[in-house]
Amino acid sequence: MGRWEVLGGIPHKRAILKAAQALREGKLVLYPTDTTYAIGCLLSQKGAFETLCQIRQVRPDKSLFSAFLPEVGAIGKYALGVDTPTYRLLKRLWPGPYTVILRAGPAIPRHLWHRKTMGFRVTDYPIVSALLQEVEEPIVTAGVPDGQLERYLSQVAEALDAGPLPEGLRTTVLDLSEGLSALRVLRRGIGPLTGLEPFLLSSQPFQEA
Repeated sequence: MGRWEVLGGIPHKRAILKAAQALREGKLVLYPTDTTYAIGCLLSQKGAFETLCQIRQVRPDKSLFSAFLPEVGAIGKYALGVDTPTYRLLKRLWPGPYTVILRAGPAIPRHLWHRKTMGFRVTDYPIVSALLQEVEEPIVTAGVPDGQLERYLSQVAEALDAGPLPEGLRTTVLDLSEGLSALRVLRRGIGPLTGLEPFLLSSQPFQEA
């Protein structure tokens, strides 16, 4: 088991290298983000993704998974339907506490195509940014529910430990899978909706992985 301290949110080089190596070996890693702890695996690792579903006790066809991208410009490789107005909106939102649902593009592996859509995130949180830089591919992620960190730590062999994080912080989830003119808010989190009012179609319940 590997458990490496990254206290203060500082991406200590040795800890990041160890965690990145674990991800490349097809393992799950528990790590802090700008909102909560999360469990992640590399986009390309089918076996690790299946284990992630088992630990979170979810079905991939019923729950939405998200992937951290290294930068806004990477979205064109992994999602469809990102026209110029949509891209401009993404540049306003990212980096920031928003999960944006888009149609999955051809670079998304088949084991993640159960819903034909996927959530995407871009953050400037140093630990996530450092991990992405080392592994050089998106990290599929599922949030750890509030109050359940120790349970998940017992099920994941590799972890980056940043100490206690505030509870109750979640991203705002926006559905852009049907285009900018049909933007929907699926969850109101810490990302404000200021400036999005002209695009909003409706708000609907959200089933997170």
